[in-house]
Amino acid sequence: MTTHKSAFTKESYEVYVKYQKTIHHDNDTSESGYKRFLVDSPLIEGPGTGPDHPGYGSFHQHYRIDGRLVAVGVIDVLPSCVSSVYFYYDPEFSFLSLGVFSALSEIAFASKLRITAPDLKYYYLGFYIHSCPKMKYKGGYRPSQLCDAVSHVWVPLEECLPLLDQAKFTRFEKDAAGQAKPESEYKPESFDLGDVQIMFKGNVVPFRRLKSDRLEVLLKGYVKRVGPVLAKRIVLSV
Repeated sequence: MTTHKSAFTKESYEVYVKYQKTIHHDNDTSESGYKRFLVDSPLIEGPGTGPDHPGYGSFHQHYRIDGRLVAVGVIDVLPSCVSSVYFYYDPEFSFLSLGVFSALSEIAFASKLRITAPDLKYYYLGFYIHSCPKMKYKGGYRPSQLCDAVSHVWVPLEECLPLLDQAKFTRFEKDAAGQAKPESEYKPESFDLGDVQIMFKGNVVPFRRLKSDRLEVLLKGYVKRVGPVLAKRIVLSV
C-alpha cells in the first residue's frame, strides 16, 4: 500500500467505474463526478511531523497485487484523526475481503502516524447506520464510539446498540438518572442564529452581519440538524 496526495489518475478512475457499476449498480460514473466526489478537497494541506508522516490533507492509498491496482482508499489526515472517506476495489478481487483489509491497514497507518503526531489519536470510519448492512459493518471494529447527534458527546458503541435496536433515532448521552436524554435540546428561541459563522464571498462573518430572511430559514433547519454546540464551532459555507 502506498499513500499519495489526492489526485486524478486514469488507473484509479477505471477501478472506480468497475466498482460502482458492479457493486452499487451505479452508471452515473462520469470523470467530472468522480473528481468532485473523491479528488477535489476543501482541506488545507499542511506539512507532516516526521519522515513517515505524509502531511495533512486528502490522500489516496493505492493497493496493488503484482503491480496491478486492485483498490483505492480515500482518506483525510487531520491533526486529531485519520478519517476514512471512501474505499473502492476491482470486483474481480472481491474474494479477498479488501474492505476489511483496508480498514485494518488504515488503523495501522493511524497508529504509525501517532509516533510523531501524538495528538492524532483516532480513526474515524464515518457514519454508522444501524439498519443498513453496508454501513453496519463498522460496528465490528472495537473499541468504538458513536457520537450523540445533539450534544456531540462520544459514547461507547456497546451502550448505543441496545438503544438503536429500539429506535432509528435516539440520544446516546444519558442524564443524571442514567436515562437517554430527550431527542432535542435545541429551541430556536433560545439560540442566537447571529452567532453562526458563515463563509460568504471568501470571508468568514457572523450571520448577524448578513441579515437574510431566506438564509435565516435555512439556518434554523441547519442548527436543528447539527445541534447548537457544533453550529457555533464550525463555519457554514453558503
